[in-house]
Amino acid sequence: MILNLLDLNIKDKIKINEKISYSKEYLENTDIISLDDVEVKGELYKNYENENAIKLNVEGDMYLTDAITLEKVPYHFTIEIEEIFENSIKTLDLIEFLWHYIVLEIPIRYTTSDTQTLKNKYEYIYDEKEIHEVNNPFKDFFKE
Repeated sequence: MILNLLDLNIKDKIKINEKISYSKEYLENTDIISLDDVEVKGELYKNYENENAIKLNVEGDMYLTDAITLEKVPYHFTIEIEEIFENSIKTLDLIEFLWHYIVLEIPIRYTTSDTQTLKNKYEYIYDEKEIHEVNNPFKDFFKE
């Protein structure tokens, strides 16, 4: 999907409400097994300094390999994008633009395995709650 940024010279903003599909070629050199349609909502607009800006909310589901069981598991992602473009840019390929942000959302390791079951087998397994509350060296930093 190509957006014409020159339309911002005529219009106040360009609304974006799309579902974008990515082909298998995009997934080839990533850890993503498959990617559902990505829902994109937002707008292109001129900011107060008369620069082209974009504000988007992106949501979707990618399927990754579970770090423990090696099964295909879903991973839901949500991305909020706010970016300013040079006024010399005339068009924006939304598919390519979003792909860079989606790749950054791929976690290094991801599992849906039950941590209680894993704790019985392995000594150093922590669930997300423990990481934030128990094993966080900065937990007292923000207390008043």
